[in-house]
Amino acid sequence: MRTELMLLTAMPLNRLIPSERRTVRNLASSLCVAMGILQEGCHLVAILGLGGERTNQEAMETWVYCELVKQNLEAGRDSLPTLISRLQELENEWRAC
Repeated sequence: MRTELMLLTAMPLNRLIPSERRTVRNLASSLCVAMGILQEGCHLVAILGLGGERTNQEAMETWVYCELVKQNLEAGRDSLPTLISRLQELENEWRAC
């Protein structure tokens, strides 16, 4: 886990080129819509984010970026089913606790 966090902090979201950042933002927005998550809320910040996010949308962007890196996925529409599946798994884990 520590290695993953070191990798993620080595390439923060704000260092992505604009097209990559836009793709991550669009994937995060699509996930919020698909899962019925209010983008303006803040209840997922502590769960999905790394600490600097203010909204669910920002937290989802961070989570999407982390998942793309961890799963070695291309940032694009083709990764959406995998991200939805992973988010559903997390939701099931959270409900079980």
